[in-house]
Amino acid sequence: MSDREIELKLVCEPAELERIRCAPALKRMKQGRASGKHLHSVYFDTADLVLGQNGMALRLRRKGRGFVQTLKTQADRAGAGTVARDVGEYEAALPGTASTPDLNKLPEELRARIRALANGNAISPRLVSDIRRTVQNIATPEGDLIELALDRGALQAGGHDAPVCEVELELKEGTPASLYRVALDLNEIAELRIGHKSKSERGFALLHDTVPRAFKAEAVVIDHHATLADAYEIVLRHCLLHLMANEEAAVTQRSPEGLHQMRVALRRARSALEIFRPVIGGDLAVRLAAEAKWLAGELGAARDLDVFTSDILDPVELGAARSAALEKRVMQARDEAWERAIEVLRSRRYTRFLLEYGLFLTEKNWHVKRKAPAFARDFAGAALDKCLAKASKLGREIEDLEGDDRHELRKRLKRLRYALHFFSSLYDPEEVKAYLKYLNQLQDVFGGLNDVATAHMLLGRLAGGKEMRETASRILAWHEKRAAREWKGAIRLWKRFSGTTPFWRGEAA
Repeated sequence: MSDREIELKLVCEPAELERIRCAPALKRMKQGRASGKHLHSVYFDTADLVLGQNGMALRLRRKGRGFVQTLKTQADRAGAGTVARDVGEYEAALPGTASTPDLNKLPEELRARIRALANGNAISPRLVSDIRRTVQNIATPEGDLIELALDRGALQAGGHDAPVCEVELELKEGTPASLYRVALDLNEIAELRIGHKSKSERGFALLHDTVPRAFKAEAVVIDHHATLADAYEIVLRHCLLHLMANEEAAVTQRSPEGLHQMRVALRRARSALEIFRPVIGGDLAVRLAAEAKWLAGELGAARDLDVFTSDILDPVELGAARSAALEKRVMQARDEAWERAIEVLRSRRYTRFLLEYGLFLTEKNWHVKRKAPAFARDFAGAALDKCLAKASKLGREIEDLEGDDRHELRKRLKRLRYALHFFSSLYDPEEVKAYLKYLNQLQDVFGGLNDVATAHMLLGRLAGGKEMRETASRILAWHEKRAAREWKGAIRLWKRFSGTTPFWRGEAA
């Protein structure tokens, strides 16, 4: 039997499951009695986990005297608002004597694909999932039916194990938006976080002791015939996926690059909402932009101290003049900033932001203004012109810019670069590449200048006492000389850039 399973997963501490189980608000939605299940499942794959790498999870689960074989295929996040998962599911009953999956029970296309991926290698047990589940059906005020599952247990693979404590909301009848609304209600009852990985993904990671890594934003692909609303959805989903892809690296590994990419994703989302705002948006879009600004700000201190350590402190050869006390204070401040960043990323407010963002993408209840162009390609050129005009207004005075004005020009150039990334698929790639080269060079120079300005602020706050202040002065003097050289280069770069004809003023591809 084939089906689609739309689910939203939330993870928490054990005490939070009890809060949910006893919540009066949830009791009012209950349909029938709750039931308990013991789910013992074995997941199968090749030694190099080729099925998992291709978005498949093949398992046998004990049911009565027999087994249920299930193949889950890669989640389609587009139709479920990105945070929830729309998963293909293929089930078949197997006898109690079965010890391995029966691929003949699968549709021919999937059976052939699995055999091609395995390439003659054995498909064997790789992961055991042992879960105690409480299931309760609930009905929303809108009449949608949802299965609420509270899971406690463990995953075991390769001699390692990982605890499981999570809430699964599976849509039985209705629209995916109801999953988000229920999840938002639960988030007010208990401390919850979005579960980005399935049990099989978490379990298979144990086998290779996989370290979460950071991801840069992938290319945005907007079809030449896409409507304005289509482009809006594609760009916003792209930003949300970029944000969520880096959360694990930032939270579990304290990855400087992971945190940086999260802030980039938040800035891109804010820029997208601002760029599209004259023609499409809504009240929730305004709220999302404000929350993205808050989140980026809360993560900013840790990012600033990461950059200060790697780009400001480390390059300067101070020899005997180096202040151990200053370095200790910087490291202490950095640790405190990281603690705050992780606290924010584990907060209800962050979870609510992700759920509201996903709900916005699911419901698509944005308002397209009456005079808005129908197609993305008709809007893109005007949006790029507007971003360029704002940057050029300051850029014309570049030789006289100081402090805050330089920083403002940097932000305007960054927004232009984001807009180019959003709409680049509508234009000739070679023309986009050449134009972006100038912008990237300018951003590198402005980024370095901003780091020096941030260093002044941090050293002013952290450097106390004569020894630390002397070290701080040497660090700043070294970077000020570099910044003066780079600013001259920025002026030359701007003049070449401003003399370049914007490619989008021709026809879109």
